Amino acid sequence: MTNENVFPRLVADLGGTNIRFAICDGVDNTDNSKVALREIEQFSLRDYEDLKHLITHYLANKNLNDDTQKIKSCCFAVAGAIFDNKVKMTNYDWEISTDLLKDILNIQHAWLINDFAAIAHSVPYLDDSQLISIGEGKANPGAPISLFGPGTGLGAALLIPLSSNTEKPSNTEKPSYKVVATEGGHAAISARSSLELSIFDYWRAKGSRINREFFVCGAGIERLYEAIVAINNNGAPLDDAKSLTAPQIQQRGCGDGTTTKDNYCRQAMHAFCTLLGSAAGDQALCTGAQGGLILAGGILPKFVEFLSASNFRHRFESKGVMSDYNKAISTHLIIEPQPGLIGAAAYSPE
Repeated sequence: MTNENVFPRLVADLGGTNIRFAICDGVDNTDNSKVALREIEQFSLRDYEDLKHLITHYLANKNLNDDTQKIKSCCFAVAGAIFDNKVKMTNYDWEISTDLLKDILNIQHAWLINDFAAIAHSVPYLDDSQLISIGEGKANPGAPISLFGPGTGLGAALLIPLSSNTEKPSNTEKPSYKVVATEGGHAAISARSSLELSIFDYWRAKGSRINREFFVCGAGIERLYEAIVAINNNGAPLDDAKSLTAPQIQQRGCGDGTTTKDNYCRQAMHAFCTLLGSAAGDQALCTGAQGGLILAGGILPKFVEFLSASNFRHRFESKGVMSDYNKAISTHLIIEPQPGLIGAAAYSPE
């Protein structure tokens, strides 16, 4: 594909509540390149009657619908499973297809990709200012990279190098990867401490199916907090007066508060980081991610210092006879605010 065929490209990162748009004028694959986005703006879906109304408003507001700046392609990253170039949004009553996008924009090139796959496509274009290292380990540039991230759910994807060359790529080209979206967030998870056993038992007694995503996501923080409150109060259920949202638990748990509720929040956040490390370590083992494990999602950048000081990395490395294997694997956190848009801009269909 050449730039004149597919750029300028309208890119979007579409969730269940909001959508973010941007324009990309082209992607340069040299070693120090970054995907340059312009006209980034976020909208609430509920303010618009349909997708055509929303796209038309964005383009008109940015003066992007005239012939001199005509959009030539688009790529939408959507939180949902994509089948036959269509996606029905899980948390909103819209169905989107590439045919619909082509019709709205009067273009020939339109793509839909999974939102977590879009983040994976952004990875080769991120530099040190957009990533934070957590713990030791060194990435092997010729090996697979695992992407793992808690948000509304728990996403997982794998980047597989297309070249068999295990040496560092040349200084003039970015390494090339095949992105594989996976459902690793729904794999099983095990308890390894007395507190974790008690938390698991609390939820099993309520009939819940325990997997990674059950605890390692936004709602998982609330579930951990609920169980910890009950464990510390002889099994008493969590009433409305004690209930807190995930952002409240995070804020209080990562702060300096000294109340009993603050302490419960702190325990919940430590349990969250520890279980994240356990699940991420297993993901790295299962995918041979010697190219590194990269954490993503909207939750973790809000408490970077707490995560770095937590038990995350210890549990990531603690894998019995395979501990040395995981100790050698680097772990990084994406702090770039728009990786989904970058990935949608960089996406190139096979």
